[in-house]
Amino acid sequence: MKPLNLSDDPNNDEETLSFLAPPQPPIHITVTNKKDNNNIRSERNKNRARRHRRHHGSKTAPFCVPWMIESIIFMTSIVLVVLIKINFFTASSHPLQDVTEWEDLSLEDITHWCLDVNTTDCACSNPLLPLPRHGYNTWSYAFRQNVKEAKNDKKQQIRDLDVVFLGDSILEGFKGQKFGKNVIHKQDNTKVFQSLFNMDYGGKFDGLILAIAGDKSPNLLWRIQNGEFPKALKSKVYWILIGTNDFLKDGIEHCSEEVILMGIKRVVEEIQLLKPESTIVINGILPRATKESGGRLYNTNGDKTIMNAIDNVNEELKDYCNQSDNLLYFDAKDVFIDTDSDDDDDNGQHQIIPQTLMQDYLHPTTLGYQELGKKIVHELRMIIDGQLSFS
Repeated sequence: MKPLNLSDDPNNDEETLSFLAPPQPPIHITVTNKKDNNNIRSERNKNRARRHRRHHGSKTAPFCVPWMIESIIFMTSIVLVVLIKINFFTASSHPLQDVTEWEDLSLEDITHWCLDVNTTDCACSNPLLPLPRHGYNTWSYAFRQNVKEAKNDKKQQIRDLDVVFLGDSILEGFKGQKFGKNVIHKQDNTKVFQSLFNMDYGGKFDGLILAIAGDKSPNLLWRIQNGEFPKALKSKVYWILIGTNDFLKDGIEHCSEEVILMGIKRVVEEIQLLKPESTIVINGILPRATKESGGRLYNTNGDKTIMNAIDNVNEELKDYCNQSDNLLYFDAKDVFIDTDSDDDDDNGQHQIIPQTLMQDYLHPTTLGYQELGKKIVHELRMIIDGQLSFS
């Protein structure tokens, strides 16, 4: 290796350090204070905003508002679905197969579910299972209205109630409503009810109606368990009129007397559990007939009609009441039945429902409610005034 040949001039640094990188110009660093830093950041943010506007063609981000609205709607929908499911499964905490007995009532005791023993496809409800009707017409609205009235939200009553009526369209029609809404052609019914069961209008007693059109015994049972029977509700008498819808409508295979009877008993036992000191009146199922029969209740040829089944249920209800304290049976059959002559009838006459009392042979007219109400008032006088003693 040859030695590095350097210049003899020791001051010639350029030659000595020629293998190093050439010198670079000095770098000047400017130190800024805090205020200047904020200004710089602000300018940077402005630059970013300008670039964003150039990219999206708008001064504001167009995706923000729609995205936020869609998110809110989506989350709200989820919350509503969850609440509905919670409410449904809480109310119906027992599936059908789990509710097969209650106290001394058991589905195993039902020998025939259908009124016609040769039929097995009647769609009868489980008489022991509480069942709501959410989603049907304005049933939920009517139920909420009943809960409000039962809680007496509007004002504290000066007087305790004498009677609370519980049932279906027959009783709801007495206060001039259907599914919680006033019906114009039934407003005269309201006047009759107030004249008999509202002391502010000259009535002998104070009464409250908790009823919804189309309800069966399981529907009434659900309502009692879910708000229509608060602790604040106090009455001397609880009056039940339910069961005609449990048979199902005409043209569909009817349910048997055993099913209807068990459903009514289940409702009664729930009230006894919640109001053990109360007097309970079971109103016998009112007479009904088909339009095709012209109001005639029984077939002259001996074939069974729905009225025959109603008679059987009412007879069983009467015996049931006789076995319990503070439980009374009330029969209003005679209010709605008249006789009419028929030359073709071997007996010379048959029993019918006059349209003056039931226009459709099922729901009372204003006159029908007036006659029924007067008979109820007479019964209440015997109960409340102490003329009827229990032993």
